[in-house]
Amino acid sequence: MMLIQILAVVGLLVVPSHQQLVSWQEFSNAVTIHGFPAPQQIQYTTFLQGLPLGGITNRQEAAMALTQFLHESGGLRFRREIACEHTGCPEHYRTPGCDAPGQFYFGRGYIQLTWCGYNYLPFSMSRFGDDRLRWNPDLVASDEQLAWDSAFWFWRVNVHNAPGVQQGHFGATTRAINGALECVNPGGHHLARIRFQMYGRVRSQWGLPGPGIETGCYN
Repeated sequence: MMLIQILAVVGLLVVPSHQQLVSWQEFSNAVTIHGFPAPQQIQYTTFLQGLPLGGITNRQEAAMALTQFLHESGGLRFRREIACEHTGCPEHYRTPGCDAPGQFYFGRGYIQLTWCGYNYLPFSMSRFGDDRLRWNPDLVASDEQLAWDSAFWFWRVNVHNAPGVQQGHFGATTRAINGALECVNPGGHHLARIRFQMYGRVRSQWGLPGPGIETGCYN
């Protein structure tokens, strides 16, 4: 365990005030308001540390990001795709020429990172300057720091600058994350609506006015 994690666990880590975009109570409330179990202090600390990695500097975008992370991870409980955790889903998420022997690239981390060529390898090169996650993708699930870093990396690369996101259109974040299934496919619109309803509850816990802007996905 890293020293910073140990300090956070025992309550001795003092986060600089400029990093306190969200308080511990706000973070905790944003998780439990949906009926999820209370988060751990280390999850809050690592969330704060990851905000700059995601390019996030305001509370509204932080609320959008946390909402999506909560939805993707079942309330920060699951860092491995449930359907694939035991089997590896060997017939899915295959990238010829990138996949390492015996490795599977199903969803991991708080954004459920998938695919070797699209995400694991680029994230590995960005984070470490080498391809270690190609050879051991499960590090994204087993390491708390990487679980958050992968989520914020994905946010910065794929979501932060997507059309509508900086204007506060929550649906635009859903389109950037899972648009083919939830925005383009009418059969997935109900899932996008669930995400937006969660966002409204997070906003209410953070004192942000109103439910937010839904548009950007299917409307």
